[in-house]
Amino acid sequence: MASVPRGPRIGSTVSQAIDRAFPTLVAPHPNKTEDAREREFNFEEFADCPLIYRNVHAIREEFISGKKTTKHQITMLRTIRAYILHYEDKFNCVIASSEDVSVSFCVEFIIYCTNRLKTGAHLVRYCWRFLKIIGVPTDVIPPNPLTEPISEPREELDERKARHFLNRAKQDARVIIERFQQAEELASKGRDPRRLAGGRNGDWDEIENRLWICREVLGLQARTERDLIALGYRTIIAGLEARPGAFTIDPKLGATQQNGLFAHLRFFHPSVGDLAPFIALLMIRTKVNLQCVADIKAWSEWAEPYSRAFSHDEESERWVWIVMPKLRGAQGSKRERFDRKKNPKVAKPPARIRIPSLKTPWSHPYQVLSFVQKLTHPLREEIKRRIKELSSKSSICQEEKIELYRLQFIKDDMFVFRTRNIITSLNLQTRSSQQTPKPLLEIFQRYGLTAGVRQLRDAGLQFGFRTSGHNLLILHLLARHSNPGTAAAYARRRDFFRRSEELFVAIFDKSIALVRSSNYTIANLRKELKSSGLEDWQITNILDPNTRSRYGNRCGGPTSPPEPFNNGTPPGQLCRSQDCIDGCPLARFLPDALPFLVRQWISIKQQLGSVGVAAVFENSLQHRLNRLERILDKYPPSAVLAEREKLQK
Repeated sequence: MASVPRGPRIGSTVSQAIDRAFPTLVAPHPNKTEDAREREFNFEEFADCPLIYRNVHAIREEFISGKKTTKHQITMLRTIRAYILHYEDKFNCVIASSEDVSVSFCVEFIIYCTNRLKTGAHLVRYCWRFLKIIGVPTDVIPPNPLTEPISEPREELDERKARHFLNRAKQDARVIIERFQQAEELASKGRDPRRLAGGRNGDWDEIENRLWICREVLGLQARTERDLIALGYRTIIAGLEARPGAFTIDPKLGATQQNGLFAHLRFFHPSVGDLAPFIALLMIRTKVNLQCVADIKAWSEWAEPYSRAFSHDEESERWVWIVMPKLRGAQGSKRERFDRKKNPKVAKPPARIRIPSLKTPWSHPYQVLSFVQKLTHPLREEIKRRIKELSSKSSICQEEKIELYRLQFIKDDMFVFRTRNIITSLNLQTRSSQQTPKPLLEIFQRYGLTAGVRQLRDAGLQFGFRTSGHNLLILHLLARHSNPGTAAAYARRRDFFRRSEELFVAIFDKSIALVRSSNYTIANLRKELKSSGLEDWQITNILDPNTRSRYGNRCGGPTSPPEPFNNGTPPGQLCRSQDCIDGCPLARFLPDALPFLVRQWISIKQQLGSVGVAAVFENSLQHRLNRLERILDKYPPSAVLAEREKLQK
């Protein structure tokens, strides 16, 4: 890839070189800098609350630095300020420093939150952080007794739906690729169809002639129809009006062909809908979030040689690293804050994410980015032309200043696109509004997305997480989280373990009732099994010692394991996985299961001891060990100890 001179790195204070002296710029930048965000946080409103006002520096470092917006922080601090004033008025005291904060102050705050909010857990947690950073001793701050309500897990994009999504994205992507190839093939063809230039009847009906007009006469400039009419191009607009242009991706209808000026300019100026299938392919194949895709720069070295091969007979040239910037999240913001504290004069390069990609398949990241770079090149050329045009003016109006700022911000973005009126970019859209562009979201919904763009990242991570045995180390590596704790929180948010855990608890309680039964007879056992929800034929299986699984439990349906415990077992055959401990509803643990339970406990202990550092991450083995120990705790301790000693001899 050719080396392109880089401009100032993100975060540097080097000014952009311009050809003339600009007047004082008053237009707002489309993406606020960190200094601007901090300046808009006016602490003067907290002047009547010394506990906050005297700790401005600590608050900035902990709560504001590196954040995209300050709205949430202002709201939380205003609530804490209101409570402090309430407490001072109620107890006729002054809370001016950390020394004035007592256990009573903290307890009253918990009561204050409980009386005013449905759940104040997040507010108490925020306040405790605030008290710690201003120097309140930890023994003064009690544990947070409030809990957040359990949120509904986001719907999963299962493997079937993910394949459907991928295929729909490929269909739309092929439409845009064929459109681009058509424009490339016609680039050296065509002539001026206008009568004044010697055009003949039928010349306007030839697509190559209409594209020639767009390239050679209109110059592919992103002007409005009104501007073109003012420049004397009314005849051209009329010639294009009733004739079909490019196929574009409509958010609701899919690939559609329209007539008119803008339909022809779409050959060179893609819309956000035209970019949507390529964004979808990137996200589902790389497992990165939307902002990471939006931040890619066309000039950057977004691809690097891949130094390894996946097999001995495989050339490394088949693979390439895709390099993406990480300007958000823990890795981005924490690194930036640390570097600024360590050396405030040096602007560090942003963190990067590297993802392997095959070089040849057209729908894989390398070819996707290569194509998008070519597809959006005319728009970047038009952005540079317009920047030069505005910069050459001796004076510009307020509207032009705003346009200049916008164009300077997006000029290097990979995913630039044109609306009917302006050129913008995915990066600017997501960073300025903090929302996914509506047409992009509508197209993703047409592909099968039901719960926002995060479902795409979730799909790949969930698949890897499941196939690895729910191992958080694998999830941590796949998601490229900055620490394992983030991966653990991610897994909890996806609710990977909750369903199997709830199922296990329900089955476990029924099994333990049998273990604890004082009148352990066949008749009483059959009665207990009946009350636990089993049918007669399943009870017959439970009473048969030959249905014992590897965990020692009896199985109510050895040849008919339910979903998802069948794990590919063909109908009518014995259950292959026998992962009864994960919560199979047909499993029942009877007293004679003890030797098998102890044997499995020893085996899992040995497996966890052999995986080294991976054992510290939450995984399916650890979950099974916890469940085994939970069952073993219900057996007489002396019997469990005797069984362990016997097996370890």
